[in-house]
Amino acid sequence: MDVSKYITKQIRHITTSFIETSFQIDFNYVSDKNGMIAWEGFKNISFALRNLSYDELYEECLKENAFNLKLIDGALIQFMYECSNKEIIRHRLTFYPNPNIERFQDNPEGFEDTHFGNKLFSDIYNRKVIVFPIRFDFDNDKSKYKEHDHSFSHLTLGNYKNCRIPVSKPVTPYKFILFILRGFYFDRFKEYYTNDSFMCNLALDSLLTKEETKHIHLSH
Repeated sequence: MDVSKYITKQIRHITTSFIETSFQIDFNYVSDKNGMIAWEGFKNISFALRNLSYDELYEECLKENAFNLKLIDGALIQFMYECSNKEIIRHRLTFYPNPNIERFQDNPEGFEDTHFGNKLFSDIYNRKVIVFPIRFDFDNDKSKYKEHDHSFSHLTLGNYKNCRIPVSKPVTPYKFILFILRGFYFDRFKEYYTNDSFMCNLALDSLLTKEETKHIHLSH
């Protein structure tokens, strides 16, 4: 299986599906340049995001159009992969909730007549809640790996330094989007999707050691 093409196909299907269900208000088409998968117009701005508050980080991503999908509540989703023909080399998958409004899941009806692109906000705007980015990272570079402290695949919550929750293996776009939908948009998920909507047939082996599995981790 050509993993690069498979990953790109999954992202393309997610984008199309979200367009069909009106779950996104903006998007960038997926881009695959010799196994470097992101979005059209991608440029690495990670260096510019260091030491920024979450509000500033979110606004910078908007300014740079740095996302695959912008959801109905303004949340941003990023898919970034580096693949060879047969394996995922590294990835960064990020969910950036909109820091300026309340969560979609807490008030889905309030978003029906809200048009973010035209600045026509309902009274949900500025109901501040505590939000933070969620990121799944993977890197198969053995020199960066350290048992318990820096697993090959891990989940980072917020901007906490050294927050790396071990994950059993790389995360595919389908697995990531199901995690986001079921965890943060469950009503929307139940209305439009099932687990089979994003069924992933890519078999990947667990990379966690026996010692790592003795502690809290994510397995999929």
